[in-house]
Amino acid sequence: MSTINTSMGRYSLKAKNSGNHIKGSFAINDEGGTQLSMQEFDEHYLDDVVNNVIYPVTGGNREIARALREQMVKAGFEPPY
Repeated sequence: MSTINTSMGRYSLKAKNSGNHIKGSFAINDEGGTQLSMQEFDEHYLDDVVNNVIYPVTGGNREIARALREQMVKAGFEPPY
C-alpha cells in the first residue's frame, strides 16, 4: 500500500492506495500554512488524480501537476502503463 503526505508551495497532497482506489485530499494553503480549501478524492488511477484533481485545483499549472505526479510515483503509486 502506497502513501504520500507532501507539500509543494501552497499545495498539500495526502493520499493512500486502498486496493484499486487512490483516496486522499488536496489542499490549498495560505502563506502561513493555514488551509484555505480542501478537496477530497477517490480515483482509480494515478493519472486520474493528476488530471481530475491536482491539475484543475492548481489552475492548470502543469509544472506543479507534473512534480506532484513524480512524487506520487516515487512514493510507490503506479502509473497505468
